[in-house]
Amino acid sequence: MYTCNNCDGFVTRDFVRVFGDSDDEVFGCPSCMNMREVMNGAASRPSAVTE
Repeated sequence: MYTCNNCDGFVTRDFVRVFGDSDDEVFGCPSCMNMREVMNGAASRPSAVTE
C-alpha cells in the first residue's frame, strides 16, 4: 500500500507511478495539496512537504 509522505494519506499505485519520484515516493497528494501543485510536480519533490 502506498501513502503520501506528507499526510500519510492513501495514494494509488497509479498515482505514485504518474506523480511520484523515481523511488516510488510521493511528497504530496490531493488530500494535502491542490491539484495544480500536484500537476506541476510538487508531489515528487521532498521540499514540497510542509510541516
